[in-house]
Amino acid sequence: MELVSAAYDNPESLVWRDAGALLFAICLFAEGLGLAACPLGFVGQWSVEALGFPADRFLAVGGVQISA
Repeated sequence: MELVSAAYDNPESLVWRDAGALLFAICLFAEGLGLAACPLGFVGQWSVEALGFPADRFLAVGGVQISA
């Protein structure tokens, strides 16, 4: 988040849009590989801190489950 904040106004909006584009690409390629991909509807900021990443530098924007 610090890098995005240094270069853009309203950095969280950009991070959320990037996360959506990445989620789209993951689901598209999973389908192409014959896998199932399911976007998970949680934000999960608690997981950033639980994993030991600094909360001021990282923003959890969701998850995706990929299965055969």
